[in-house]
Amino acid sequence: MRQLNIFKQLPSELVNAIENYRTEQITLPAKTFLYKQGEEHTNTYTLFSGWVMLYKTLDNGSRQILRYALPGDFLSFQADLNSPINHSAQALTECSFCVFPRQSILQMFDQHPELASQIAWITARDMSLSHEYLVNIGRKNAKERMAYLFLDLYHRLCTQMEHQEQTIPFPMTQEDIADTIGLTLVHVNRTLRSLREEGLIRLAHHRLTILDYPTLAELAGFTRPADSQPQPLL
Repeated sequence: MRQLNIFKQLPSELVNAIENYRTEQITLPAKTFLYKQGEEHTNTYTLFSGWVMLYKTLDNGSRQILRYALPGDFLSFQADLNSPINHSAQALTECSFCVFPRQSILQMFDQHPELASQIAWITARDMSLSHEYLVNIGRKNAKERMAYLFLDLYHRLCTQMEHQEQTIPFPMTQEDIADTIGLTLVHVNRTLRSLREEGLIRLAHHRLTILDYPTLAELAGFTRPADSQPQPLL
């Protein structure tokens, strides 16, 4: 939960109170599932380190990646706490999680409303991101979709960096990209090649480098988030 001060500084006494509700901290290797769609699940999590892919599996076996969770994100909290989880969460890299029983989370919100307001902010941010991804898939061409995805991840990671850099980790595969922005693998490969040849990005060895930010942002219709500046972590 210390990562939450990306959005607002948390008083030390509140951080200590949060620790009382955490039952454990777990580490999962890459490609491991934290939980799967349809499972009965009683825990919520904060992601302490690593990348997690959240997705839904359709009846025909295909998948739609909903978003990528990064450190500080809140996982598996849904409106109906008694229903099976409605999506899957898979670690893309080795990940560490803080574990909170769902009922403990509700008690924590009741006793610490200032924390509940921050979680509401995060939920609103995630909803806004989902809306942008929906518009991205429905109304933009392949290059615009890919450019938006790259810039969104770039800014979310830069928020957590001490200094903003041009290069970020990028553990996703081309298949992951395809299932995020609604393209075929062939189309993803062709679009990546085009962005490289135009000198906008470099993607190699699981590292993404933004080479021409202004042109890429104009292509994506991307507006720099207001909270993209890095903040000191507790």
